[in-house]
Amino acid sequence: MAGMYPPFFLLQSSRTARIKQLANKGFSLPELCVVAALIGIAAAMAAPAIGQWQWRARVENTAQAWAADLQSARLHALRTGQAMQLQRLNNCTPNKLPNGDWRCGWELVNPADSSKSAVLSNALNGDLSVVLAPAQNQLAVNAQGEPVAGGLRLVIQPAQPGNKQVRSICINTAGRLRMVKANTCS
Repeated sequence: MAGMYPPFFLLQSSRTARIKQLANKGFSLPELCVVAALIGIAAAMAAPAIGQWQWRARVENTAQAWAADLQSARLHALRTGQAMQLQRLNNCTPNKLPNGDWRCGWELVNPADSSKSAVLSNALNGDLSVVLAPAQNQLAVNAQGEPVAGGLRLVIQPAQPGNKQVRSICINTAGRLRMVKANTCS
């Protein structure tokens, strides 16, 4: 019977070892502070890259939206047999915008429609520079779905200086669109 139970001093040492094991689970305060500092440093290093990524996405999305809306104008003109017009919006700033400045957005209208209601509209908040060159406030699309003016360039970039995110939509005289990552179409 004496062999069935371990001696009393062995029970005490194994219980003490178990309590020490439970007490050592987890992390100490200095370890947690070091990890928090490393996470903070990594976040500080990533913040500018995230900001640039957001601007690049906004510029790219605006360029694609303008090209898609011009394509919609062309298809709508073909479908209805009526000329359409892509024109700029003026409602994002209290100041008068210079000719060719499309920073407030654009809308697609039928110039023959007396109500001048927009077929589609794409409003921007003015934090992007959207400039059509040569300076025009509208882009006409004839009833055959062709842009009336060729040789145009729409440059989209952040309005803040120093940000190098830029996209240009080049429209040749045949009405074909080309998107480039530069200020020029050459």
